[in-house]
Amino acid sequence: MRLAGERGRCYDLPSIRRDTHRARAVGTALLVLTVTAPSTSPAAGLAVPLAIEETAGVARRSWPVTASVPFPRGRLRGADVWVAAPAGDATLAQARALERWPDGSTRWLLVDFLADVGSHRQVTYMLHDGTAPHTPGGGIRDRDTAAGRVLDTGALRVTVPVSGPTLAELAHDDGAVQPIAAPTLLLDGAPPATPAIVRVAVETVGPVRTELLVTGRYPQGIDYELRLAVFAGEPWVRLQLTITDMADAEFAPVRSLALAALGPFARASLGIDGKARTVEIRGNDRHELRHADAEPAELDGERAGRHGDGWVRAVGDESILTIVARYFWEEYPKAIEVAADRVRLDLFAGRDAPVLLGSGAAKTHELWVAAEPLDRATPPATLAAALQAPLTALPPAGWIVTSRALPQALSPAAPGASDFLAHLATAVARYEANARTERWDDGPPVPCTARTTENPRLGFYGALNWGDWNFPGYRDRADGCDAWGNLEYDLSQVLGLGWAATGSRLFWEALVPAARHYRDVDVAHHAPHHPEWVGFNHPHTALHFTFGKPANVDLGHTWTEGLLTYYRLTGETRALEAARGIADALRLHAARADNPRKLGWPMIALVAVYDATGERRYLEAARTYADAALRKYRPSPAAADWKMGILADGLAAVHAATGDDDIRRWLVTYADTLLASPGRWPDARYALPLGYLAAATGVARYEAAALAVARGLKIGVRGKQLAIAGRTGFRLLAPLAATRGLAAPPRASAFAPPPPSRSHAAPGRRRAR
Repeated sequence: MRLAGERGRCYDLPSIRRDTHRARAVGTALLVLTVTAPSTSPAAGLAVPLAIEETAGVARRSWPVTASVPFPRGRLRGADVWVAAPAGDATLAQARALERWPDGSTRWLLVDFLADVGSHRQVTYMLHDGTAPHTPGGGIRDRDTAAGRVLDTGALRVTVPVSGPTLAELAHDDGAVQPIAAPTLLLDGAPPATPAIVRVAVETVGPVRTELLVTGRYPQGIDYELRLAVFAGEPWVRLQLTITDMADAEFAPVRSLALAALGPFARASLGIDGKARTVEIRGNDRHELRHADAEPAELDGERAGRHGDGWVRAVGDESILTIVARYFWEEYPKAIEVAADRVRLDLFAGRDAPVLLGSGAAKTHELWVAAEPLDRATPPATLAAALQAPLTALPPAGWIVTSRALPQALSPAAPGASDFLAHLATAVARYEANARTERWDDGPPVPCTARTTENPRLGFYGALNWGDWNFPGYRDRADGCDAWGNLEYDLSQVLGLGWAATGSRLFWEALVPAARHYRDVDVAHHAPHHPEWVGFNHPHTALHFTFGKPANVDLGHTWTEGLLTYYRLTGETRALEAARGIADALRLHAARADNPRKLGWPMIALVAVYDATGERRYLEAARTYADAALRKYRPSPAAADWKMGILADGLAAVHAATGDDDIRRWLVTYADTLLASPGRWPDARYALPLGYLAAATGVARYEAAALAVARGLKIGVRGKQLAIAGRTGFRLLAPLAATRGLAAPPRASAFAPPPPSRSHAAPGRRRAR
């Protein structure tokens, strides 16, 4: 069976299962050969395989790759590493610590390097510690000038002014300077505006990738944040543009957010359904490719195909300009306009149907701009396909698990893991298929009975929707009529752990939009009328936002683990900041917890942020919730409904960080009561702490019960059911890896906590106040 993927990709379910088993075989073999037991001895040479898969069908040569690599406590000091190509020679690389263990050793290391990989091929590079046998040449040069910051990749020179209407100026040796104007924002009822730049700072610096962070604000009260990255030897720049609504009105109606590259241009081409459409530009000619919905693509107001491919190429007198937008049609409304004097990419082409950006919500758009000589330009469809599928590298699952640096990480070789991961992959593929075809009503956030008209949509697409899921059923009368799930039960965590365990791109390609959606749209970054909301994520509702909803924010809908896993796997700091914000909000509200879930999820969220930052205020807050839980609920599944499983899971998280004896006794009594009458509590969530208890105590019946529940999981293909079962499976099975030597075992005493896994913020990381 084959399921059509985004951008024309297909996922073959049998091949997904083969990929899972192949990942297990390869990961296990590499684990045996090179990383069987990550040594804490500095004398042992480090050799971590980094697997790269090319999925776009484009051969890459000296192409930038990003890998995030975990390390056991004490194994690596600093970032003194190098990367070897398959032949053994060193490639250009840079590294920085994302996270550290309490002893100062590196816990997560973000590595950028250059690699060669053929079309639809897989290749493995090797990460070593120490000094490379030789230093590869090339790299990025950067300097400050009177005109601004100048970054030179060898193929492109980029100047970023500190003020003015220009975002950047691009130039190559054979061409004139190509100015890119700062994005113009148009809100309903307000004049067009460009941002006032407040600061230009270097966020990442190195020979492979250097990235600037430009911050400012639009006069309408919209914050502006631009990450501009250049890469060694490449003629393109990556832009990640985030706007955040910091105004007081409930919604900012966005008609346009447009970035323009100035001409003159003589002709242009646009990608539609995998084919180039060439348009001539004469005099005042103007051509536009627009997506007002996921489909169709309209060219000059007429239907031109199903999907725009997200790229435009414009030919000038001295150079060729190519702009590539990631998720072009998926994040409708978007538009590309070409004329003699400019190429304009509208990221929020709302126009007569403005995008309603909620107060406190953010949105990140990713695009790439290339300036190439006339005689050496890459075919635009080839360039776009490559840029829309950045290369990522992943260490073996066994290495990740054994490092103990990724909580709930799972190796396919662990007990019960192989079947669970295969079933999970099948469910994710079917979830993606459903997300492409589900009908929903894009109407106002009112009860279904109050709606007088319908605005039907097909597929979970849209500027503020991409990456999320809607409750099943057209006009389902849930939380405002066709409510968005806001990734309830932390689907990002399930997808991130699935990627780490299998290396299957199926998980990765679903993870990126999900995590970005959750950290941007679902988190309240500003709430002028409800300051107590700031930092919380919105529970599921129509339009994603809780304005006017009686439930407001909900302590039982707070998830940080997926954000932290995404940060660790990518280095995207916005995810870490969002997780901190949720934890900071939770610290103040333990007294509001009026059911077991509202105690359990905050404990899980707070301990996760403590584990990632080492900041004890988060652990102390988790203890406050734990103390309340111990006072309010007796240690039995019968003390309430299935929410008791979430409470027990939260107490297990606190116990892992503290070793508290009162929590230990509560958990043991709870587990024994559950196992004494297993048929009485069939919901798998009741069993959530059993894997942890099995690893921590060595009690065989806990392990047997955890494995039995995992085997019986029915992994649904709807968003909520997928997240519930997926997270439950990882929570049950990941701790059991310790009992098979796939991770460091708990301490020898019968119920002492595992070695502390909390870590300190890496140097240069912004610490929460």
